[in-house]
Amino acid sequence: MIPQKFRKLFPGGIRPGIIIPFAHKGEWAVHELLPVFFSQAGKFNLDIATFNVSEDSLRPIFFMNDGGQLLSTRFIFDNNIRRHKIDLLLFASGMATALHVSANHMKVMLCYNSRLFMAVVGSANMNRNIRHEAGFITTEENSFNHFQDYFNQVFENDSIPISIDEL
Repeated sequence: MIPQKFRKLFPGGIRPGIIIPFAHKGEWAVHELLPVFFSQAGKFNLDIATFNVSEDSLRPIFFMNDGGQLLSTRFIFDNNIRRHKIDLLLFASGMATALHVSANHMKVMLCYNSRLFMAVVGSANMNRNIRHEAGFITTEENSFNHFQDYFNQVFENDSIPISIDEL
């Protein structure tokens, strides 16, 4: 069931070929879309690139991962997390299939499986805040592929893998 606040975003449910722009001031956080996507698509792979991250956004991912709802989880965080949020880096490394850091300011969340894919691209970091945020959600194939290809390029060629042993 789609939570009430997401009904207006997905009036017909999450389906292929849609592009949904959004703008709001603190109405919802990006990570709150994850259970909505799971309810529509089932188990999925999750790729996240973000500049800033909070425990509020990682905890639901932890529970989804622990509950077997995620097939894989890859993160790209900004390099600053190693200096300013080591506790969150440790927490994330315990649930991630792979965790990398880079000079990263993009805010991209990719959810995908063999049936459906969704990209959320916008101004919001992976945290809850009271600021104005804007972006779009897409299940349109070319748009999704563009962001997945770029995420993969950064992940493979312009980021540093982090392991728990290094922390």
